[in-house]
This record gives sequence, C-alpha cells and structure tokens, in this order.
Amino acid sequence: MNNTSQLSAKKSRVSAMIWGNLLALSAAICWGLNEPANKAIIPDWISASGVALGRIFGATVIIWIISLFVKKDKIQHGDWKLLWASALMMLGFVYVFSLAFNTASPIDIAIILTFQPILVVVINAIFKHEHVSVLEIVGMVIALGGALIVILGGGNFDSGRLVGDLFAVVCAVTYAIYLVIIEGPSQRYGTISLMKWVFLFTAILASPLIFTISPNMPIFTHGKAMPWLLLGFIILFPTVYCYLVTPPAIKLVGSDVLAFYQYLVPVITTVVAIAAKMDSFHWYQPVSFVIIVAGVILVNYAKAKHSKTLHQ
Repeated sequence: MNNTSQLSAKKSRVSAMIWGNLLALSAAICWGLNEPANKAIIPDWISASGVALGRIFGATVIIWIISLFVKKDKIQHGDWKLLWASALMMLGFVYVFSLAFNTASPIDIAIILTFQPILVVVINAIFKHEHVSVLEIVGMVIALGGALIVILGGGNFDSGRLVGDLFAVVCAVTYAIYLVIIEGPSQRYGTISLMKWVFLFTAILASPLIFTISPNMPIFTHGKAMPWLLLGFIILFPTVYCYLVTPPAIKLVGSDVLAFYQYLVPVITTVVAIAAKMDSFHWYQPVSFVIIVAGVILVNYAKAKHSKTLHQ
C-alpha cells in the first residue's frame, strides 16, 4: 500500500470515528432530554396513553415515508413472528415508559433505565443459556443494589414515586426483551426495512388505546403551542432519530463506545430537570447511579474477558 492509500485509509478511519461519536453523543442528548420532555406534558397536558400513541403512530408514519426512498429488504417467513414479538415488547416499553411519568421522577427513571444492559445479560442467560461467570453475577448484584436504592428512595418512602419507579423497572425489562428478540433480525436486514414493520405492528397492537384518548385533555382545549412542540420533539428525536442512528453509530465506533455515551443520559436528565424546576436533587441519586454503572462496567469486563478466553 503506497503513502497516498495509507493517508486515505487513515482519513477514512478518522472520519468514521468522528461521525460515530457525533451520532452516539447526539442520541445520548436526545435520550437525556426525553425524560424532562415527557414529565413536562404528562399528565398535566396529555395522558400517558396519548403520548405513547403519538410516539408510535408518529414514528410509524415518518419511518414508512423514509422507507420509500431506501432499498427494501425482503423479510424471511420465519422472522415475521419475531417482528410481532418485538412489536409487543416495544408497545410495553413505550406505554409503560409514559405511565411512569404520572408519579415518578424523571431523574429516577433515567437512572433505572441505566440498569437495562444487566437485564439483557440475565435474559440471554435464561432463554439462550449463555454462560454467566461469577464476576458477572457480582456485577449484576452490585447494579441491582444501585437500582434498589433508587426504587426505595434512599429510605424516604413515597408510594406514588415507588409505583412510578416500578413502572420504570417494567419498562427496562420489556426493552431488554425487545433487544434480545430483535438482535437476530437486526443482523439480517437494514434498519429502515426492519423498523418500518416493527413500528407498524406496534401501531396495530396499540390501536385499542385510541379509545382512552379524551378530547377534553388540556393539549386539545388550551390552544398552547408548547405541549405540541414537546410532543413533536419526543416523536422526532428520542423515538425516530435515536432508533435510526444507533445502528450506524455501533458500526462506526462499536457498542462499547455507544454504551459509554449512555452513561451521560442520567446526567443530562438531571441537569435539565433541576434547571426546569420539575425535580429536586436527592443524595441517593448520584450514589445509585455510580453503583449501577460500576456493576454494568464489571459485567461488561467479565463478558469481554470470557470472550477473549474463548477465542484464544
């Protein structure tokens, strides 16, 4: 390889690294703003089911429009049931996520969702019989301890907040199951080809929620632009944009780098929620966050160590 080719290859790698990091960072920012945006309109302006339907139907329309301009992949017959199962889990994730904001703190929700990678490991171990080392179990227990600190409010019991935090746990579980189910199809099809069907099936499953929408909700009757702008942001960025940029970000910089940016989400949520005076800062929140992240890092280290051993 001559000097010109080496220089060109180096520039290509640097460009890929820059774009990958920008995509990962932008997704983390959108996810970090997602919790305060939801809290700002649920339930004062619109119900949880209203936001869930807005996200699902809005994303479905946008992604199907985008799909008209990209190459289409033919879905194999055996994968349709996986896409329906993925849609069911996505509905559970989106709907329960919205329900959590009726009572839970946006900071608590962001911290609890950081626990989700641990759940993926547990689900893979149960249903795919993947090996789990002692070190991974220790990391899981540590992360679980951090999650329990959040759920129990650091010892300051609040029944309403507890219910919201438990919804956030269910939300994390359903999303973890979704990731496990969609892993296979995501390796066989393009992002748009895959997500257009997942969102369409989710919209079909979510259609009964339409009967829970009241025309008397403040977002319809007060004529204010702010709640509509926030709902539009939730649909366009944390839903559509993040789902579409995550796969290319992983290809460009790897899942480890993307996971690093995920740790920024609770930080961004905390700063915005406190600045907007929609939440107060509690001592247990940074403590639990550090504990969860430590547990996740330990599990990732153990998995990488086990993988390296297998390939030696």
